[in-house]
Amino acid sequence: MDRFNTFRISIEAFYRAHKRDLPWRKEVPVPYEVWLSEIILQQTRVAQGTPYFEKILAAFPSVEALAGAEEDHLLALWTGLGYYNRARNLQKGAKQIVADFDGQLPNSFAELLTIKGIGPYTAAAIASICFKEKIGVVDGNVYRVLSRYFGIETPINSSSGQKEFQALANECIAGTKHPDLYNQGIMEFGALHCTPKKPHCMTCPIADSCHAHNSGTVLELPIKLKKGKRSKETIHFGVVERENLVALKKRGTDSIWAGLYEFPRLNDAPEQGQLMAEPIVHKLSHKDLYCSFWAVSEDEISGDFNFYSKPEAQQLGMPIIIADFVAKKL
Repeated sequence: MDRFNTFRISIEAFYRAHKRDLPWRKEVPVPYEVWLSEIILQQTRVAQGTPYFEKILAAFPSVEALAGAEEDHLLALWTGLGYYNRARNLQKGAKQIVADFDGQLPNSFAELLTIKGIGPYTAAAIASICFKEKIGVVDGNVYRVLSRYFGIETPINSSSGQKEFQALANECIAGTKHPDLYNQGIMEFGALHCTPKKPHCMTCPIADSCHAHNSGTVLELPIKLKKGKRSKETIHFGVVERENLVALKKRGTDSIWAGLYEFPRLNDAPEQGQLMAEPIVHKLSHKDLYCSFWAVSEDEISGDFNFYSKPEAQQLGMPIIIADFVAKKL
């Protein structure tokens, strides 16, 4: 038996024996639910993402419901997940599916790629899990498993690496009769067994044929090109309270927090304002935000803003740092 068959059979067997019981994993997969789960779990751990999946599905149980939702309602439910463009693109995709596909997700990899917000990984996941198409998924877990087992040293965040790993993933899945089990299996294997720092090599069913295990390079793979230095940004928020209401401003469409509500920003630390809490460092994927919250008067803030009660504010989409401040300090 060649390495590809040994690998594939072992991965499918692992999944059958160890798969987690997750709300979107059903005997007959629901494409909308699989799509929703995949979007939520991008950049998000399963334990964190599952409650979001459940509450968003409860609020919008169908593609049509999601397409017709108020954006502020969707973003409020999304608060805390970050990467808010995922939510906006999810809704844009839902509107496209309603308009062009009668509310049903397309059943092929190629057509799924035409939907807003669905890239190669998500399209491969939906196509294989729901429609049994043989397209290999490639996410962080898959990069790690393939790199270690086959000894691939091409950086995973290079264009050549992405092409090489996708071709390898497609080759691995080609021989299976169960592309849904294989794709879910390799992701599950990476998440539970072939983990980044403390992989379970001593009990690994494929350790004997794993390049990294046999060469002592488990913790060196996969290889990733180093990014540049993280940038820093200082933000001063002006908190204006009036008769149990607080001033909030909705951001425009040209920032990482596009369309979300926050306190009006100040150009600098105010001379007369009172610092309401210790400055907070909020870490994004590419920069650190140093945020301070100042109690100020209404004439010290500018631009368009409206006043909201605390319950009203908590129904708006806000960056998690703003949502936490509203919940704990107001």
